[in-house]
Amino acid sequence: MIRRIETGMGSRPAEDITVKDCAEFIRAVTQSDRACQQFRHMLGWIMAYAVQEGWIDTNPVLATRRFQHERKRQRLTKEVYAAIWDKAEPWLRLAMNLSLVTLLRREDVVSLKIADVRDGFLWVVPLKTEGSTLVKLKIPVGEQLVTLLTQTRDSVLSPVVVHRLPDRARPSDKRAAARKHHTQVMPEQLTRAFQDAREAAGINGANPPSFHEIRSLGGALLSESGWTIDQVQSLIGHSSAAMTEHYLEGHDVPWHEVRPGDVLVR
Repeated sequence: MIRRIETGMGSRPAEDITVKDCAEFIRAVTQSDRACQQFRHMLGWIMAYAVQEGWIDTNPVLATRRFQHERKRQRLTKEVYAAIWDKAEPWLRLAMNLSLVTLLRREDVVSLKIADVRDGFLWVVPLKTEGSTLVKLKIPVGEQLVTLLTQTRDSVLSPVVVHRLPDRARPSDKRAAARKHHTQVMPEQLTRAFQDAREAAGINGANPPSFHEIRSLGGALLSESGWTIDQVQSLIGHSSAAMTEHYLEGHDVPWHEVRPGDVLVR
């Protein structure tokens, strides 16, 4: 996306770029409303930095038309979750279960370190909110979470909870910059592995559920088990109860008898 912006507008001085230039570029670069929306956001971020550096006084992207796109994603059900889980590798199963129980995002699941578990709690600063809302999560390590964390004690010595041996060894200077340990799973790897397991399970369709939908399923199961919206909001780290309610929409969770606070994992 940045390369296409650079090709289309990168050779021009920032102060010469007008609202019309931005609007024409966004419309010409793609026919998809969703992609137009993404390009508008990216270009807006770039021009915002130009404002911060004092190169321009106002951000021309802010005056362009907003593209309305409602992302429609198939909700993840317990049955679909179980089918994907059955096709997943052990490390992916652990990542799925951790997200289901803790409601953590993909990036936070793969970033969990064994050292983050101490004094009976899992201490997490969500990467999405780090440096902004300063949300900090102190998640009690109950029986269910203890069982999952025990699975990290395998034959692979690693400082991270979700780990795997790489398919091939790479010199440290050839690894991804964000990879701190050779056993660390990158967010993109997690996404691809989930997609592979989903396809192996025969879960297709126009908008099949992504790994991110596990958080929504976990929140729905907690709500079904007796948690209030405020409690789910606190764990999921949303800034408002309305956002949490939106997350839980579309789930048809069957009634089941459980102890409050439990969710169903494999």
